This record gives sequence, C-alpha cells and structure tokens, in this order.
Amino acid sequence: MRYLSAEWLEAADQAVRNASPAPSGPLIVDQRVDRGTTTICWRTTLGSESAIVGVDAAADGADVVFSQSFETARDIAQGTADAHQAFLLGDIRFEGSIDALIAHRSSFEWLEQALAPLLAATTWD
Repeated sequence: MRYLSAEWLEAADQAVRNASPAPSGPLIVDQRVDRGTTTICWRTTLGSESAIVGVDAAADGADVVFSQSFETARDIAQGTADAHQAFLLGDIRFEGSIDALIAHRSSFEWLEQALAPLLAATTWD
C-alpha cells in the first residue's frame, strides 16, 4: 500500500493498536508532511496502555510536532536517511517540548518497531 495514503494511515493505526503497550506515555506527536500543494497530517497518541494513529493533527494539544517534505519522510521511513541528521540539516522542523521528546525517546523506538511490518509492505511512489 502507498506510503501515507489514507489506507496506509489506517493500517498504521491497526499496527500500533495491536503492538504491545508503548513503553512510556502520555505523548502526543503530530506529523505534517508536505507533498506538493498538499499537507498530510496525522497524530500519534501514545499512552501507557495504548497507542493510536489518527488523521486529525490540526488540533491543539500536541507535545511535539514534526514537519518535513514527503521526500524527507519517505527517505527516513525507508532507512536511506537518518532522522537526526535531517533535523540538524533543517529538513525536519520541530515544535513543542524538547523535554518531552527526550523523555519519551524509547516511545519512538517502540513506534519504529510497531510499524516495521507495515513499512516492509509499503510502496513508495
């Protein structure tokens, strides 16, 4: 299925819901990916007992917000670019609490593992 399509985001939601509980929470992460004239937005909510991915990232209340181009998001998801390096180069923009980001670093590792099977079945056009 195509990366960041509505179908893909639904599958991401199912993947995180079916994974073991997130290691820490609560944490609300908004992602904004610019693809041409369209911005794809979604929110990942990690709790101590559950995790969900939803498409309503326009609402207030996120602890952290990441914004990037589709190309940057795709390259990081495929493993051909490093997120830390992309951030340092300005390819990823960050808003929110740096303290929350640091405190919940293990949540991002958990999220990567939870999404790994979906990413393996993803098309990247």
